Amino acid sequence: MKYSSIFRRLKKVLLNSGYRVILTDRFVKRKGGFARGSKGYILPDDLTIFINKTIGVNDRVITLIHELLHEVYPAWQEQQVDRTSKRIFNHLTVPQLGFFQFFVMLPGEIRSMLKSNQLSPVR
Repeated sequence: MKYSSIFRRLKKVLLNSGYRVILTDRFVKRKGGFARGSKGYILPDDLTIFINKTIGVNDRVITLIHELLHEVYPAWQEQQVDRTSKRIFNHLTVPQLGFFQFFVMLPGEIRSMLKSNQLSPVR
């Protein structure tokens, strides 16, 4: 599998399709974790991807990749989408990871990251 070509395709869909990524905490939580589909979901007719903001940033990146794969490969079964999204995540370069993080990080998380790396935000 060519991960760089899949990344380019996912990036193109995200940038050129008009999809909005919305971080929310309105997901069903059950004993032992979240209910199925509660990390995120895609609404193609509304061009919206919802991501659960209460999960970790890496999980949000994996979830965004997962939802984009549903758009790119609609015939894939859930298991294949799930497995492939994790593989893609594990093969991301630092710039590719940063690209996806841009869409799934909250402003406070970005500020904290910038401070921990002793970087100054652009004003």
